[in-house]
Amino acid sequence: MLESFLEGVNYYDFPSLEVAIFSLLLAFTLSSAIALTFHFTFQGSHFPNYFFQAIVLSSIVTSMIIMSVGNNLAVGFGIIGAVAIIRFRTLVSDPRNIIFMFAGISVGITTGVYGYAVSVSGTILFCLVALMLRFSRYAKSENILFEVLISHENPITFSLQEYLTHTFEINIVSQRKLSDGSFKNEYHLLTKSKILEKDVFNQLTAITGLKELKVVRKKIASQL
Repeated sequence: MLESFLEGVNYYDFPSLEVAIFSLLLAFTLSSAIALTFHFTFQGSHFPNYFFQAIVLSSIVTSMIIMSVGNNLAVGFGIIGAVAIIRFRTLVSDPRNIIFMFAGISVGITTGVYGYAVSVSGTILFCLVALMLRFSRYAKSENILFEVLISHENPITFSLQEYLTHTFEINIVSQRKLSDGSFKNEYHLLTKSKILEKDVFNQLTAITGLKELKVVRKKIASQL
């Protein structure tokens, strides 16, 4: 009865060891090229090493899954169910990072179905376009925003720019007088120069009569 039930069922023929190894190595090579392109075109202040690794590893895992599924519908639904159990809570805020991750996954898909010409040509074109955009007028530029809180024994009548070596767009957020007679001002300092918060802090410590100083560095994308 079991034999009659299974009769006519087409099982997926798994690739040979040589083909599987070649597909995985090609996925590793092409995803490494994509990851290196991401590293070269990255413009942030802190490079995410974990994301670099994720691009490469996701390609290899995807290639393994695609070769395992093949044209077997039952296996495909089984893998979908297994992946649905895993809850991914990592938030990728930059859409550019999502595209690079998707490029790594796409390499895994194309090598998993043995579309070597598509994977190689697609990777080459993707990397070239990413490099071109890196040096185009549409390259991402970022403004650095510093939130500065200054407590002074006298009313603050001077300009912060006098104590800063870089040019900033300075906006006063709030001013108030405290119960002890001191004055507290909050500023927003905006610049495109690459400067660390400790440098801003050290430069502002030269202010005479300073009672309290707090500097917080933030990063915002500029509008095109």
